[in-house]
Amino acid sequence: MFPGSGKRRARYVLPGLYVAFAVYAWIDFTHTNPDGLANLGLFLVTLPVTLIDLALSATLNRPSVLMPHGHGYIGDHALYYAPAAAVTAALFWWIGRAIDRRST
Repeated sequence: MFPGSGKRRARYVLPGLYVAFAVYAWIDFTHTNPDGLANLGLFLVTLPVTLIDLALSATLNRPSVLMPHGHGYIGDHALYYAPAAAVTAALFWWIGRAIDRRST
């Protein structure tokens, strides 16, 4: 049985659903053409990290602070996406934890 005997599961369900969607988005990204719009989906899936990247890029007048360069198209995006998806999943865990605390 899940922790909490049917209660307080949002902290597990929300990040779990997000990770499943993030894996789907990555698989879809790797099967599309490497054009300018292919990575748009990855940035939408990791929107909180994308917003931080946009703010840092505007502040430092650089194209993208968090996107590495020099590892190939897929490699660069993987080095951005894996940590960004982990941070976003942690955010969903935190939101789920807050929901669980409110429901008790």
